[in-house]
Amino acid sequence: MNFSQFLFEAEEEEKNIQAMLKKLPKKHAALMKGFRFKYVPGNVLPGDDEHIGLIKGKVVTVAGPWNYGREFTTLHEIGHMVWEKLMTPKLKKAWTKVAKKNPKQNQDHDEENFCMAYAATYTKHPPLTHHHEAWVDFIKNEVPK
Repeated sequence: MNFSQFLFEAEEEEKNIQAMLKKLPKKHAALMKGFRFKYVPGNVLPGDDEHIGLIKGKVVTVAGPWNYGREFTTLHEIGHMVWEKLMTPKLKKAWTKVAKKNPKQNQDHDEENFCMAYAATYTKHPPLTHHHEAWVDFIKNEVPK
């Protein structure tokens, strides 16, 4: 790859990130102000065979797993920020009840389910396993915007 192609791809990636952030509620997008997004090849993060994404400092690192698009995995990581910064204990308790309404739920971890639902709500092509009506309704109507 030559330098001009590298710059073009970096500019395109930044445009894609900005377009994705514009789809989010303002408070959610604002949480990511000053963050840098880094995309790495492979199904999991290098040196970490259990994770497809990670927020460390002001860097969001996302792998390219075969079963999810990069937009979905990026939104999943943003979902962790929303969970941590905007979800009150009362909302988290309400989410626990809503999470159980998805018959396709395959995880027992409330935050992970929330992040999967969050990503499915805002991605262009949501995986059906995580795009449950009650989950989407909660994300769109209960989470502070």
